Amino acid sequence: MKISGVLLAAGISSRMGSANKLLMEYKNHTILDEVLTQLLHSNLEELIIVTGYEHDRIEKIIEPYLDKNVTVLFNSKYQQGRATSIRCAVNYIQNKSQALLFMVADKPTIQYSLINKAIDEFIKTQPDILFVQTPSGRGHPILFSKKIFSELLELKGDTGGNKLIEKHMENTIILEDNKIQQDIDTYEDYLSIINR
Repeated sequence: MKISGVLLAAGISSRMGSANKLLMEYKNHTILDEVLTQLLHSNLEELIIVTGYEHDRIEKIIEPYLDKNVTVLFNSKYQQGRATSIRCAVNYIQNKSQALLFMVADKPTIQYSLINKAIDEFIKTQPDILFVQTPSGRGHPILFSKKIFSELLELKGDTGGNKLIEKHMENTIILEDNKIQQDIDTYEDYLSIINR
């Protein structure tokens, strides 16, 4: 079963002020570097990175990784919300993969071991959707079967797959993880993570 990873890295960091949160320092490199490192250490066969806001700066960070089965897609409609990035990735993949594993680029604490656990569980159970449940709520990664691709293309605005999860709950696997996942939306979030 071929599972392709999708890293959503097109957002405008609106609550961070003038800083692009993906370019902020984390563990002696950037937040984006950390997320990429974990994804590329996982068992994903390929990784698609969707860029948008400040794509030139983001793509400079990505450039050293491009020899590792990484594809970069520029989403020119990124200001219209996350759904446009999801559609961008699905249109690129079409039916060349049996599933897509989505990650956001502002959660640097997610380890490749959790990504692999999600991949293994998805291959074993082959649900429509699999998501990670954490003490802080629904987390990442989230995997969608090829059967759901057409519905991903219908998403609008800043919504992710929450409505699809509710719709397909009968054939959705919930993978429990006891580690808190924190988005970096504000500078206070950033300080909380680096000081943890």
